[in-house]
Amino acid sequence: MAEIYAISDDILMPENLALDYTREILECGVKFFQFRSKKAVKNEKLASEILNLCEKFGAKFIVNDDVKFAKKIGTKAVHLGKDDENIKEAFEILGKDAYVGVSCYNDINLAINAAKNWASYVAFGSIFTSPTKPNAPKCGLEVVKEAKQILNLPICAIGGINEANIGSLSHAKPDLIAVISAIYKNGNIKENIKNLQKIIKNF
Repeated sequence: MAEIYAISDDILMPENLALDYTREILECGVKFFQFRSKKAVKNEKLASEILNLCEKFGAKFIVNDDVKFAKKIGTKAVHLGKDDENIKEAFEILGKDAYVGVSCYNDINLAINAAKNWASYVAFGSIFTSPTKPNAPKCGLEVVKEAKQILNLPICAIGGINEANIGSLSHAKPDLIAVISAIYKNGNIKENIKNLQKIIKNF
């Protein structure tokens, strides 16, 4: 069954609510949480506290696009852009047992190369128009489906996924479904996640 992959957002998950929101996410059984901050200076204390929460719940805490920050706060999990050198550098800095996810957008060849460089998972998107990344290139579900057939690693679908459209991913069968906006809608974290989980349970 596909799993929800939760991603933080500087606006939708403000720092004063971040720990409460994270706890609610984890209490729903979510096992993948990405700390995605675009601030010039990331909040190291907050990231460390969220990491501790994730460890308590047995969830993977993944830092977006900043290997050195991941090393600094003590996690071995990162999510990177498409650059192969970044993948190699991540393993050099975080160790051979690092957990490295890679964005492949709509390009199956990027995913093949990432797999050759020992990526832990690959992500495709934007599947739908994303409220947090409106200009992101689109990726059809046929790409996700093809990746599932030819790659032997987890496949993540990302981009504009919400309660209204998540059901359409069923035939592509991604292993992970990354969600941002739909998790934080109206601040009803648990209700939102449970509604998403109810739909993917039938995939």
